[in-house]
Amino acid sequence: MESLELMKSATASNIWIYKMFRLVFAVTFLLAEPVLSLQMTEMPQNGQTKVKEPRERTISLKLPLLQPRFHWTFMNRKDFLSGKLLLRIIRDGQSNEIVIFEKGRFSDGWEAMPLPSMPDKGEIYFGFISTRTYLTAPGDKLELELTVIKDLPGIGAIQTGTLPAEKYESRGTYSGLIDEYDTTLLAKELAKEGRISPIEQEALLNKIREMYEHKAFLELWKDQWPLIITSEKGWLPEEKASEFKRMLEKSNLEPRNYSAGPPVKDKNLFQKYLWFWMIIPPIALFIIIILRRAFAKI
Repeated sequence: MESLELMKSATASNIWIYKMFRLVFAVTFLLAEPVLSLQMTEMPQNGQTKVKEPRERTISLKLPLLQPRFHWTFMNRKDFLSGKLLLRIIRDGQSNEIVIFEKGRFSDGWEAMPLPSMPDKGEIYFGFISTRTYLTAPGDKLELELTVIKDLPGIGAIQTGTLPAEKYESRGTYSGLIDEYDTTLLAKELAKEGRISPIEQEALLNKIREMYEHKAFLELWKDQWPLIITSEKGWLPEEKASEFKRMLEKSNLEPRNYSAGPPVKDKNLFQKYLWFWMIIPPIALFIIIILRRAFAKI
């Protein structure tokens, strides 16, 4: 990830900001805290584009798996890519079909999101990003199709399971279309903190903006694909897994335990308020700045 690489190149005098940013990404990507829910997640409207016409944006999407709250990896990259993942963007009766991968390889301009840095993680993450742009607009309808050739074992933070071989379909729309990402509040806090130079502050803010600007986020799926959960143990160590489960319980987000059987619809109304997890990186950074002394030993 470019943002993390930037921090790794920081000088010794700026090690504080590196640690701070590393913790942010631990929060967002390494499951110290949850980031995204896949259950009909929608970003706040005041941060989304006001442009009605189609614009070129890159795409970020995750598969609408039913049980994982935030993260999942498949154990065998080759088996997963042997199937096919197809995205359709439908606008004014016209459909743009985008093949993300098939027959063992990604299409040009597509790749999997980076894997979590966990010892027991799988070989390929269930999220995908494009490096090329596509015309996207607020009124678009989306269709997603995944063809699974053979059963796919996988692992998440606190569960292990399998996605059975079959063809999966889902419908939805964008959880967020972002053209400009406002970092004004974060810039003020960084300036007030005074721990890094104005040039370094701007470099950091530019990297955060790059994470979100001119992107279409696909998390708003109506149809979820059920896994067969085989174990309530995932890649997190036991102590961290217990903390994670307690956090879910406090947030009314109890981890769901589904065994083999027909799909179970998630009726948790709290999920529709989970859009704020989408903006957790700058929020986490803000909190860390304010409470840095509490994290001094990290």
